[in-house]
Amino acid sequence: MTNQPELADLTSVGADGVPVCNACQWHCALPPGTTGRCQMRSGSAEGIVLHNHGLIAGASIGPIEDHRLWHFFPDSLVLAIGGWGYATVTDQGRGPYGSIPLDPAKQRKLEANRAANFALERLCRGVVWAFGEPAVNHEYVRGLIQLSRAASRYTAIVTTGAMTLEALDQFGHYLDGMNLDLRGFSAASYARLGGLPDWRQVLAVAERTRHHWKCHMEVTTRIHHGVNDSVDELRALVGWIKEALGAHTPWHVLPGDAGSETSAATMRARRLGMEHGLQYVYGSEPNQATRCPACHHTLITRTGGVSRLVGLNGSACGECGHESRLHLSIFKQR
Repeated sequence: MTNQPELADLTSVGADGVPVCNACQWHCALPPGTTGRCQMRSGSAEGIVLHNHGLIAGASIGPIEDHRLWHFFPDSLVLAIGGWGYATVTDQGRGPYGSIPLDPAKQRKLEANRAANFALERLCRGVVWAFGEPAVNHEYVRGLIQLSRAASRYTAIVTTGAMTLEALDQFGHYLDGMNLDLRGFSAASYARLGGLPDWRQVLAVAERTRHHWKCHMEVTTRIHHGVNDSVDELRALVGWIKEALGAHTPWHVLPGDAGSETSAATMRARRLGMEHGLQYVYGSEPNQATRCPACHHTLITRTGGVSRLVGLNGSACGECGHESRLHLSIFKQR
């Protein structure tokens, strides 16, 4: 008796009768014998086969801050898990999780219910999908998030925003937080750094996550000198974060390349973020504290990989009462 292949369920049928995958922006049409851009889904007589379903590329237990979620359940232990596959062209060529190992011994499988139970047994406060792109692992990620939330664990994903709105809506109710890897703010930047069909769909996913599903949002941008570091582009990016997600949204600005020019561009981006109204802008340096944007009182210290809440009254500044908008509860704020 042979095992039945796992089939994608987020599909439609094109005008020519060919199955179409609707997990990510590419909407690959996959007749039998063809493979999608992610290299993880292919067409068969039964439907679209998932080659990466349940295969784990990485798993670890550690602080949630390791995943650039600094205002989201600070100083909590999280199970970080991830799978194989990317949706963006650039990641497929250089990312560490682009292809499933050929050696069967390295193809580690972990069912979603076992992962959720493991997080509970190890007293992890939450579960975060942190390795590989959740869009191309959609069916597994959806199950993991649902089961983890049912066990009162918080849930989060780190993503390029390549998923479709249809995919987001299948698990948005169970999702608590997202770190968005925003590559830039122009078609030219995304052509170099992302390779998605429509970079503005990334913004639509983020806005729906924040406003419709009431999730905590943080944004990470890696600065590449001469690609996404023009003043006009950075000003537009900062303006979008402020207007679409809120001035309290943390922006993590990291160097995308080595070199003094990139370091200078990264510092310039951070300065623009603060000058144009973002309340929390972080870089790559260790031990950055979170301070109240109103009175500059220290709210969170970060030292040696350990975060401590030190200046809060609930989620408000203990000194002046300013609302910090930290996400400290699994109950979503409406």
